[in-house]
Amino acid sequence: MKILLPFIFTLLIPLSGAPQERKTPVSVGHTGKDQVGMLFVEAFNRELSHSTRYAPMSESDKGLRFFVDFISVDAADSAAEEGKKSVISVVIEDMGLPNSFPVPDMWYHKVIVVNRRSADETAKRLLEDMDARWCTYIHNFISGCPKEKLEPHLSPD
Repeated sequence: MKILLPFIFTLLIPLSGAPQERKTPVSVGHTGKDQVGMLFVEAFNRELSHSTRYAPMSESDKGLRFFVDFISVDAADSAAEEGKKSVISVVIEDMGLPNSFPVPDMWYHKVIVVNRRSADETAKRLLEDMDARWCTYIHNFISGCPKEKLEPHLSPD
C-alpha cells in the first residue's frame, strides 16, 4: 500500500493542473516550384510544429481552424540570381468560429519577399504576425494586441 499510494499520487498530479488551451489546427498549402518558396514553407511548418498556439491539422479536426495558402515565385532579375529570393503571397482563412456560418473567411493577405538566408527567421516572424493580426481581427481593434511584424500593418498605429 505504501508503494501504491505515491504511484497513484504521481499519476493524478498532471490531471489536477489547469486545463491546457486547445491549439488551433492549421492546414498549409503551397503553389510554386521555386526553391526559396519551398524552403520557406518547410520553415513555416517547423515553426508551426513548435508553436504553443497552433498545430498541424488532421482530418478529424472540428471547430475553429485556419487554412494558410502560400503562392510563391522566384524573384530573380537574372539567371545568376535564381534561387536567392522569392515573392510569396500569404492568404489565411478561418472556418468554424462559434455562431458563424460554415464558410471560410479570409482575414489575412500579405505579399512578402523572402531571401534564402532569412527563410527561417521570416517564417517565425510570419507566425508572430499571424498572432497579432488574428488578435486585432477577432477583437475588432481593441487595444492590447501585439503589433504586427510584417508590412503592411492593419492596426491603426
